[in-house]
Amino acid sequence: MKNKYLIGVFLILALPLITIPPLLHPSAWGKTILFRIILSALIFLFIYQFTSNKGLIDKKILRSKSFWMIIVFLGISLLATIFSSDIWFSLWGSPYRAGGFIDLLCYIIFALLTFLVLKQKDWQKVWDFSIIIGVLVSAVAIFQQFGIFSGTLISFAGRPPSTIGSPIFLGLYILLLTFITLSFGLKEKSQKRIFYFLSALLFVYIIIITGSRASYFGLLIGSLYFVLTYPKKQTLVRLLKILFISLLLVAAYGIYYLNTAPKIPESVKENYILREIVPRLSINLAKEDPRFSAWLVSLEAIKSKPILGYGPENFYIGFNEHYDASLPYLDRAWGSWWDRAHNFIFDLSVTIGIPGLIAYILMFGVLIWELQKVKRENIIAHGIQATFFAYLAANLFTFDLFSTYLISFLLMGYSLHLISPNNTEVVSRKYSDQYKWRKPVLVVSAIVLVWFVWSFNMKPLDVNAEINRAKNLLSQGKCNEAVEKMESSLDKKSFLNSFYRLEYVEIMKQCAGSHSDKNLEYAERGITLLEESAKAQPKFARTWILLGSFTNVLIEKNPAQRKELVEKADYYFSKAKELSPKHQEIFIEWSKTYMVAGNYNKMKELSNECVELNPETSTCYWYLGLSEIFLGEKELAEEHITLARRKEHPVNSLTSLNQLLIAYTSVSDYEKIVGVLEKLIEITPDEPKYYPTLSQYHASLAFVYRELGDYTKAKEEALIFLELDPSSKDEVDLFLKTLL
Repeated sequence: MKNKYLIGVFLILALPLITIPPLLHPSAWGKTILFRIILSALIFLFIYQFTSNKGLIDKKILRSKSFWMIIVFLGISLLATIFSSDIWFSLWGSPYRAGGFIDLLCYIIFALLTFLVLKQKDWQKVWDFSIIIGVLVSAVAIFQQFGIFSGTLISFAGRPPSTIGSPIFLGLYILLLTFITLSFGLKEKSQKRIFYFLSALLFVYIIIITGSRASYFGLLIGSLYFVLTYPKKQTLVRLLKILFISLLLVAAYGIYYLNTAPKIPESVKENYILREIVPRLSINLAKEDPRFSAWLVSLEAIKSKPILGYGPENFYIGFNEHYDASLPYLDRAWGSWWDRAHNFIFDLSVTIGIPGLIAYILMFGVLIWELQKVKRENIIAHGIQATFFAYLAANLFTFDLFSTYLISFLLMGYSLHLISPNNTEVVSRKYSDQYKWRKPVLVVSAIVLVWFVWSFNMKPLDVNAEINRAKNLLSQGKCNEAVEKMESSLDKKSFLNSFYRLEYVEIMKQCAGSHSDKNLEYAERGITLLEESAKAQPKFARTWILLGSFTNVLIEKNPAQRKELVEKADYYFSKAKELSPKHQEIFIEWSKTYMVAGNYNKMKELSNECVELNPETSTCYWYLGLSEIFLGEKELAEEHITLARRKEHPVNSLTSLNQLLIAYTSVSDYEKIVGVLEKLIEITPDEPKYYPTLSQYHASLAFVYRELGDYTKAKEEALIFLELDPSSKDEVDLFLKTLL
């Protein structure tokens, strides 16, 4: 029976190494699904053993303060889920993050199950296996960095993600293995210690090349604790502490030098590792980190719901509700839509409330305190303490995904094992009393677990794989096939219904760029899908914005239904504004509604609101300037268009130039039209597939030159138009006669 448990645990611990697109993508979510399936089998095995009287629960777990703190944290998370702003999303989360209360429950069950079924010799095998997996994951990162097996593995000249999906989470995963590996090396007396020391050294190297500042900080805090509070007091240990402090001072001076030196040495720039790491140590870069602004938004969300928060996975609801566009850097790098605070204090406070945060901190605090009592006899306890400190420090600037959750909860299970008394005191009961319930319990357990595996794991896994296959077709330029693939799987029901529809809409949005003839079809289908998504996840503001944006396409294509469609767009954007009153994207898209509808006063009003939210946002000035062109307010329009340009709005993009063309045409500003058309001709490729577009630009330019009285240039443009479109000879001849 123990071997079966070990096999299951080994399979789970091997998951960080597994990556099989398109089935297991996003990487963390695919691994989470496999984890839940394997864990379900282990749970049934445990129930079978328990009801068969072949293995009983140890009473010592009931006396552990750490165990009860874990239960308290789980209980508060459950309450936060029950009273969640979006209970379904709190339960299951999104494939992008692979979180939710169900996953938290599974991780805690995994920790408790390992504590209950694994003995000391089993634990050694488990950790040796975990370290080997960590070494293999590290090897993949090195292969990626140096382009080894480039035909199989994607090369990364900079920061490799290995099989974890991101260099940030790779750094955190390896950080969780580093100190316990070092502790095993210090404890081991045989030649095996070489393996542990080399592995720990490899792990430090991997953390360095990830460029993850969160992991750097975690490594620093963990190292400080590990070295300065090392329980043994030999002379050699004291010397090592002095050496460590000296190295820290040298490293601190190095960071100071890199941030104050007028010029970085060429040797640093040429080194492939330092070239990636040095910019990550910039103090100026840290000052511009958008996390700090996100934390200010989080504080407001905490004030709004301090007790149980918005529910697990619902950080985005509180963040959007209190989003402040005026905060610096918030819309840079990662965009303005956040679903994590990148800080466990704010993440937990917003999602499960301040009591949940306190329970979480106490859970680790009690574990560290109880490990303190046994670390003089077992140096591994000291390594786990250092790991917990490193983990919490790193998570002040990042968050967890599957692989980091897995190791952190495995460490909890092992900590319970280390702090438990050696004697075993089992729960006593009469086998005859329980025998009559054995078969019903097993049957019910089997039915529930099979239903759970099929409905909430296998089916969603298949649905998500269909999304990935469609995205693969999209990447090959096969838009029709991608849309057909998504349509064919639309009726497959799962907790991914909202996610599936949002992904489908995103595919259609990308296809619209290369299939403009289908924009109306995509818009009509997209609105249906988004309305279904909004029913499933009504608090997601971006769904309402997309509904408004797709309705804008219909307004443009169906002038006969303009009034009705404008009312619908108003409703959608109003819903989005309720959920996120200060999000500028809402006002930008809303102003487009009235630009298409021809209500330029309302367009100007919304654009002004957008500017007031954050005067540094270039797009708000752009639409304000466009509205003023339409209204004939030339001086104001010029001022705001210039401001948009200074604030780096892409004024010379195809989209912006075409918008200017429409605006200037509406007021017959021919001088401005000439400049816009010339820029459009300049940036449009001179290739056969673009000839229809180019010919139209030249035809328009010929007309404008005629209106300006420049007949020579009008004739030149007309002849270019004829060259690009020989079928227009009669039309050109007629035009040329008007120039005589």
